[in-house]
Amino acid sequence: MEAIDELTGQWRRNGLSPLQVAEKFSNCVLYVTCEPCIMCASALSFVGIKEVYYGCPNDKFGGCGSILPLHLGSSQQSDNIEEAQRGKGYKCKGGIMADEAISLFKCFYEQGNPNAPKPHRPVVQREET
Repeated sequence: MEAIDELTGQWRRNGLSPLQVAEKFSNCVLYVTCEPCIMCASALSFVGIKEVYYGCPNDKFGGCGSILPLHLGSSQQSDNIEEAQRGKGYKCKGGIMADEAISLFKCFYEQGNPNAPKPHRPVVQREET
């Protein structure tokens, strides 16, 4: 979502029309660590991205096949440009350096986030039996 916002803003500041922005996205290839979630996979379809490559699957929220295959687009045809764009699919391939992607996530979560807000409730430690 950050990349979409950044590129859209930059291209519009450069005076590109919505049609030119759409054409730019149709030539973009995105590489990400984890399979895009349902919301992001839908947004990528909406902007008309060309291809997405990801490392590990997102077994809880994956929008490129793990939960929903939003990268396949819609089979509906429409004369309305916005509706047609929403239904556009994109090439998607997962498993690219999956072990390394999982390792990056493990390291990230083990370190914790020092900027995260303090929990409102105390964390309950469970005893192992």
